Amino acid sequence: MKKLVPSVFLLYIALLALFTALVIVVHMIPRAAIEPQFKQSVEIFTREGMYPIKSSLDGRVVVDNYTDCYMHNVAYCADASHPVDAAMRNYRYRDDLDMIVTMNHLADGKMIAEPFEYGKYWHGYQVFLRPLLAVMDYGKIRIVNGIILSVLLIIALWLMARRLSIGVALCFVVSLYMVHSAIIPWSLQFSTCYYITLVSVIALLGFRRLSATSHRLALCFFAIGAVTSFLDFLTTPVMTLGIPLTVVALKDGRYCRCRVVLALCVAWSLGYGLMWVSKWGMAYLLAGYNPMDQVTDSVYLQSVGRGVKPVWVFWRNTLDLLMKRWSVFVSTGLMRWAVVAVLAIPALVAARDRKTVNRHAALLIIALLAPLWFFVVPRHSYTHFFITMRALIVCWFPSLCFLYSIIDFRKLKLRLRLFRHDASAGAGSEV
Repeated sequence: MKKLVPSVFLLYIALLALFTALVIVVHMIPRAAIEPQFKQSVEIFTREGMYPIKSSLDGRVVVDNYTDCYMHNVAYCADASHPVDAAMRNYRYRDDLDMIVTMNHLADGKMIAEPFEYGKYWHGYQVFLRPLLAVMDYGKIRIVNGIILSVLLIIALWLMARRLSIGVALCFVVSLYMVHSAIIPWSLQFSTCYYITLVSVIALLGFRRLSATSHRLALCFFAIGAVTSFLDFLTTPVMTLGIPLTVVALKDGRYCRCRVVLALCVAWSLGYGLMWVSKWGMAYLLAGYNPMDQVTDSVYLQSVGRGVKPVWVFWRNTLDLLMKRWSVFVSTGLMRWAVVAVLAIPALVAARDRKTVNRHAALLIIALLAPLWFFVVPRHSYTHFFITMRALIVCWFPSLCFLYSIIDFRKLKLRLRLFRHDASAGAGSEV
């Protein structure tokens, strides 16, 4: 612990300096460079609408163009002649309840009101969005997004199959399918946590030195939390904790313990919370901007909803949505239960010894992270459930891996042989 504290502090300072420098540098890109591509992107948003429904391998899913509009809005409103101020205040423009109307006003230069600050987030995604907008529009960005995500997914699955098992890789594929991940490349906002998750998995499986000691592993999860705070727009941040945590627990039995899992959750939370708070401090230090009123209002709004409804109402409403998605009375619910049954029945029939089951119990603790997130941030989770529901991958992946890990396949094979023998003997006696 004595060595860990100074290491965490040094890592925090390094990340804070890096993130601050990156957001300032990208805000030096002049508006003129991104304006043509921005206007083409606005045409795409106008054509598709704010919440278009896209068909994918796993069904018809709502895409959040609204938030992607905001991301483009922040990118365009930045004043490159004052990059520090722009990077810390993160101006955005809105003069109409209809975001498409607002975006068209912005593109045509017919702004009715003045832009206002939106500095409660780091808006680290601007590090990638502004340079991309300088050379391509939203449609081409989607194509690039899909290609990169596909490559990362293939690498992650290959490493899972090689370092862990093919079964674990299949569990991850099924988990992605269960939360409608095929639609992710269509939305920049949806993609952020998938990038962080896939890169984290690749790093933890591909570079063994990162997880060689608990000290290094704690630093890794602190960094993952900090990067999530920097890049994400409060979509599914718990994904960047739960999936890497599951991979680490499966990779090394030393880390598949409840106390280790909890310690790494603390490290991630420290990185996530500390880096977020640091944005407010840097905004005040570098730009004289104090976002605390906006922050306080937002925290209260997203947790309890301005007192319009009691917090337990949002818990109940979120639970209702979860039950609908798990219902055995709808086709998707039946499919989900079928997937569970494929692993649960063999796990019951041919489970390994109690010691093995207990050794993997920490995976079930990880599976509780998503419900815990919904409990802590109830209003946001319910209001934006078509976004936040993808956090359920943190329930699916460790749960499926737990069932897979406790199956004794030799015992299962023997039980199947005995079952077939008894069935054939029964059929013969009837004849």
